[in-house]
Amino acid sequence: MHLPKPYFRPLPFAYKVIGVVLIALFLLIGLVGLILPIIPGLLFLFLALYVLTRVSRRAAAYAHSQPWVSRNLHRLNATDNLSMGERVRLALLVVARGVVKGAQWCIGALKSESRRH
Repeated sequence: MHLPKPYFRPLPFAYKVIGVVLIALFLLIGLVGLILPIIPGLLFLFLALYVLTRVSRRAAAYAHSQPWVSRNLHRLNATDNLSMGERVRLALLVVARGVVKGAQWCIGALKSESRRH
């Protein structure tokens, strides 16, 4: 499936600074999430990549040249029609689902560990 290359809109400097801070925050949470199963690490790493594609023209061109990333960025861009409140609710639901799945995994791991002893 061939997806069209999206139009890149340069952001004002203040938005770029906020974007860099968000990228750093998402990377930190994502890396911690790779270690702790309660936090959905891959989700936050993907969010960092998404924000990076909005801040950097080169990152956007490279990301869109990768088929898997390009498909998922297009899916994420499908949320452009949602209001900000709906986007926040969707993001919270995705994070909550990841936290619940991580907690279920931890409980299952603890139960299997307690059966061994």
